[in-house]
Amino acid sequence: MAWVRRTAFSYTFNNADGTKRARRGLYWKKDTYREWFEWAKMSGKYPSDWGNLDDFEFEEWWKHEDYGFELFCEPAEREPLEVVQLIEDDKHIKYLRIDLTGDPKKLELMFKNFLKKNQQKPDLNSHARYQPLRHQTYLKLKAYARYRRTYVMREIEGKSRGDVIEDRTPVYPHQTTAQRETQIITIRKDEELLRSISREVQKAKLIIKCVEKGRFPF
Repeated sequence: MAWVRRTAFSYTFNNADGTKRARRGLYWKKDTYREWFEWAKMSGKYPSDWGNLDDFEFEEWWKHEDYGFELFCEPAEREPLEVVQLIEDDKHIKYLRIDLTGDPKKLELMFKNFLKKNQQKPDLNSHARYQPLRHQTYLKLKAYARYRRTYVMREIEGKSRGDVIEDRTPVYPHQTTAQRETQIITIRKDEELLRSISREVQKAKLIIKCVEKGRFPF
C-alpha cells in the first residue's frame, strides 16, 4: 500500500513506580485506537496480548504498561542529532569533526551542503505491533461508530431496522408530537434507509472479522 506522508504524534507515560517510559510516537490519532478498542470489546474476540478488555475502560487500558499505547506505538528512536562519546558502526549514521571555534556561518553552510549530499529519505512506515489498515486520512471514524451502533441494535439487542432508523433520527426544535409521529412512520417505511441499515450490518461484520485478527477497520 502506498502511504501518504505522515507525522508521528509523540507521547510519554509514567509507570506505576513513578519512572517515565521512553518517548515514542503514533502515526494514527488516539481516537482511531479508541474506536478500535470499542469494536474489540464489543466483539469479545481479539489478540490475547490485549488483555481482558472487560476489565477496562479505554483510558485505563490505554495507559496500562502492557496494553493500549504499548501495542500501537512505534519503537523508541534516538534523536537525530546528539553528542557522542563512542563511534558506532551504523550505515545510517555519519560522524563529523566540528571545530566549535569556527565561523558559525561557514559551519552552517558546510553542514547544509553535507546534508544535501548525504541525507537519506526518512522511514515513514509504521513498525508498531498493531497498525490500522488505512492511513489516518482515509479512516472514517464516525461511520465506523455508526456501524457499531447499528450492529449492536440489530445483532445483539434484536431491534428492527426501523428501530435503528428511528434511533438515529434527531428530534428537531419546535417539532410537535404529532409531527414527530408522522415523521417516524414515514422514515420507518423508507426502503432505501432500510437497505442502508442492512449494508451497515454487513460492513460491521467485516470489521469484526478483522478485529478478531488484530486488524482495523477492514
